[in-house]
Amino acid sequence: MLVKKHYMQERLLLMNIRIIILMFLGILFSGCATMRSEKVYSVPVSTTPLNAEIKVIDRKGREIIRTKSPDTLVLKSSLGYFKRAEYYIEVSHIGYETKKDTLHFVLDEKYYQNFLTSFFMPIGFLLIDPFSGAMWRPESQEIEIILNSDVSR
Repeated sequence: MLVKKHYMQERLLLMNIRIIILMFLGILFSGCATMRSEKVYSVPVSTTPLNAEIKVIDRKGREIIRTKSPDTLVLKSSLGYFKRAEYYIEVSHIGYETKKDTLHFVLDEKYYQNFLTSFFMPIGFLLIDPFSGAMWRPESQEIEIILNSDVSR
């Protein structure tokens, strides 16, 4: 009988330890923007006039997307550890001046929740979110570009 009582106490202790560990992990990772944010964003682009050519160029100068408007651009938010993405958008149409714009990525508000919910533990805001890229979001949720007529033609 004594052995059975000791066995039950040991099982209860192990179960409590597991619950505490799961609660700790839940609190630890609950603040991560990685869990609540995106790593890849869809950004709608519209132009006036319609059917304009859109080129998207990354920071390294590589053309990554070529399409016609209106369209939705699918873009990564990060270029690596603590490196936000930035894209250059060039819009052109025959009879209109070419226009260039930049799509910046900024810190997502959800990233700051790491400080509130993780009890200042650095795992979320120093490791997980910077590696996943979920700490960044596009500055503009959509892009609208109006081209001016080319009067020199």
